[in-house]
Amino acid sequence: MFRRLVVATILLALMGGVAPARPAQAADIADASSGAVGPTTPPQGAVPCTETVDPGIPPVAATTGVTGAHAALYARSGFPTLCPGGSTTVTIAFLNTGSLGWYGNAALGTWGPEPGQDRPSALGGDGSGGSPATSWSRANRPGIQSMPYIGPGQVMWFQFAVQAPATPGVYQLGLRPLLEGQQWLEDPNLTFTVAVKQDDQHVPALPGAIVPPAPRTYLPAMLVDGSRVIRVPSLMYHYVSWLPTTDANMALRKDLTVSPTDFEAMLIYLKDNGYHTITTKDLWWSLDQTAALPAKPVMLTFDDGYADAYSVVLPLLKAYGMTGTFFVTVNLVDRPGYISRDQVRALADAGMDVESHAMDHVSMMKPLNDQIYQMCRARDFLSLWTGTDVRHFAYPSGDYNALSGTALERCGYLSGYKKSGGAVQTSNAMYLLQRARVHGQSGVSAMLIALGQ
Repeated sequence: MFRRLVVATILLALMGGVAPARPAQAADIADASSGAVGPTTPPQGAVPCTETVDPGIPPVAATTGVTGAHAALYARSGFPTLCPGGSTTVTIAFLNTGSLGWYGNAALGTWGPEPGQDRPSALGGDGSGGSPATSWSRANRPGIQSMPYIGPGQVMWFQFAVQAPATPGVYQLGLRPLLEGQQWLEDPNLTFTVAVKQDDQHVPALPGAIVPPAPRTYLPAMLVDGSRVIRVPSLMYHYVSWLPTTDANMALRKDLTVSPTDFEAMLIYLKDNGYHTITTKDLWWSLDQTAALPAKPVMLTFDDGYADAYSVVLPLLKAYGMTGTFFVTVNLVDRPGYISRDQVRALADAGMDVESHAMDHVSMMKPLNDQIYQMCRARDFLSLWTGTDVRHFAYPSGDYNALSGTALERCGYLSGYKKSGGAVQTSNAMYLLQRARVHGQSGVSAMLIALGQ
């Protein structure tokens, strides 16, 4: 078996065209994804329960040698379907895409949306904090570096056990790599999913077909002053719905409203023309840490938190395999015409990027203390509601003043977005990143104009 694992590891590395995976005892992803894990023997007359594993993701290419400490998801084993109390071994590999080596301190930490950063998981742990004892190093560290050194361009294979809870259902484990005591590495939006079935006749559905992540090869330009610049269009939407028959300001409502039909046509255009959606976190990592983005990156952002964000936008984004960023105004949540608190969490649980749009939809052209209240409290509420670390902000109505950057910094935000159009993003203006509005009632052409700014 050991020999077969080693051979499979080498084959996987060759498929990716990068340095061989380390350590040598990496899991046989193809073998682990071949179907049956092991049937249980039911009492006579009982329905059997057979454990299976879906196909995994083979190695994915990524740009290496990026200055600093960086990582990219390289491969992973498939999602398992287990019987209550059953267990399996998970393999997840990360490529060291940075210029620095990992000196025994690389690890996988628990992350959002479930169970949240550094929180125990129902799927595994060390027996502390309510976690089951599955030989993790800690309740929030599924995997740790098993080799003394992983150099640039080399792969670290993390292996850890998960155990099915007693109650059938679908369980998720958010994961993110880190260098212990040093820094969190890029967020790969990696949610490992485990389905627990009662028996072979009662099987909860796992997520749909696996779509390998797009290779990340698009790097920001480094200027002589050390700043970084990259072109990333950030498209701003408000309503994605049909126009109402009446509105107090119909001219503005028309401009802010893109029909569901037009929005779907825009997504089709983006998909057919090779665009890849990214999040506020992705853009920040690229500007701050020179992290690579996928080719033709684009951000789809949705302001205010209207009800159609959940009922219309989310299903369409999921249908086309895209991610959106939702800038939510806290005090509009649970009001008529807006999303509920549960729907805010559902957006985050679906892998969407939920970020801050202040406590109230008011101008930020205010004194410093007023802005600090609007920004800090909104971050507190949204982080609590989503189970994620909300660190990015969009100015309501695009308004800001000379104090806004100070307020954002004091509240712990990493970036802020204005509305004046443009797509050239720079690390010298982290609190004044660009967005372009997609005007309503103009079809796909409105998005093309915003893309070209």
